[in-house]
Amino acid sequence: MKIAKLYLIGPTESVLTKRGNRFPNMAKFFVEEGEEIVYYTSNFYHAEKRFFSKQEINEVTQSLGYKLKVLNVLGYYSNVSPRRVISNFLFSIQLFFILLFKVSKQDKIILPSRPVELIFFIAMLKLLRGVKIYLDIQDIWPDALEIENKRKKRIFEIYCNLYLKPSLKHYTGTLHVAPSFKLWLRRYAKKTPSSFVSLGWENERWSDVVLKEYKESNVVKMVCVAQLQHQIDVMPILEVLRNNKKLHLTILGEDGTGERYNEVINYINTHNITNIEILGKIDRQEMVKHLMDKDLGVLPMITSSLPNKIFDYMAAMLPIIVLGDNDSSNFVVENDIGWQCNFNSEDLDVLLQSLKAKDIQSKKKQVVSIRDNFSRQVLHKKIKDIIT
Repeated sequence: MKIAKLYLIGPTESVLTKRGNRFPNMAKFFVEEGEEIVYYTSNFYHAEKRFFSKQEINEVTQSLGYKLKVLNVLGYYSNVSPRRVISNFLFSIQLFFILLFKVSKQDKIILPSRPVELIFFIAMLKLLRGVKIYLDIQDIWPDALEIENKRKKRIFEIYCNLYLKPSLKHYTGTLHVAPSFKLWLRRYAKKTPSSFVSLGWENERWSDVVLKEYKESNVVKMVCVAQLQHQIDVMPILEVLRNNKKLHLTILGEDGTGERYNEVINYINTHNITNIEILGKIDRQEMVKHLMDKDLGVLPMITSSLPNKIFDYMAAMLPIIVLGDNDSSNFVVENDIGWQCNFNSEDLDVLLQSLKAKDIQSKKKQVVSIRDNFSRQVLHKKIKDIIT
């Protein structure tokens, strides 16, 4: 009798990549649960726009405990480009024909919500082979992809809709990592079931973190884990720092290539802001050390989502400040683990001026009380229940 397999598909996410590890963590969990895992990814490193070497691939595949299949793809140099669209299409159709002769009704497939071409071809696979398919909605195209040119944006919307409208209604089920992402699903599929399963924090990295009481000091140390891309706007924070030397901000993850980097550096230099430190890309294990001596995590994100950095802050037992009204601010307020303010320096300044040591300590204790509910070990068990 053929053994049922669980196929995980991560075109831009695998043990080879430094960013994004939800699927690799999921693969490890299911292997430990006795599942037979086959993981498909590509040989192109999306974050660094380069190909993995054969040596890199061979080094990580030797002791995984599951099969990692690395497909050769077309590389690209820009996130918004015809070449990337072609690359996504070729990966998706190549995988479709590979799996067409491998999967059966007892098998299951979990895939991410981009690229849209992959969503379409895996839906076709279900129709032809009866395999159960589950979409992990971590990102929403065309909504989340920033395209300034209105004409190009409209063309991309039409292109995405061609793949999404006929396919999402055929999915066995979906997971959404942010509440608002379910609205995106409902736009295309009214009846496809979906469960909220957040990104959560990694047990391996954060389990040994020890609670430290917040003690009032002369400087409140804030941290923002982010590359300064378009969706991350730290300018309101800088405006507050400029006039308040009792605050200090550390930005982790900006290596000088972020879209807003020059704007931020120019503002810092023009106004001689000294109570800020910008560090480049940080190794996952090093992240723990950098967050443990901070007082507050800050999220100035202009788009609505519930990103990894929220759970990094939670794992480090930090209260959180979110600018704007979005999934993250709702999550923080509903769970009473921090504060929300309008997306401007005036309101942020009022909030920070009002915070007392007891306020920070109170939120810190609340973070600790719910922290374990959002560990990946707990969330993986929830995913297992959903697909069983």
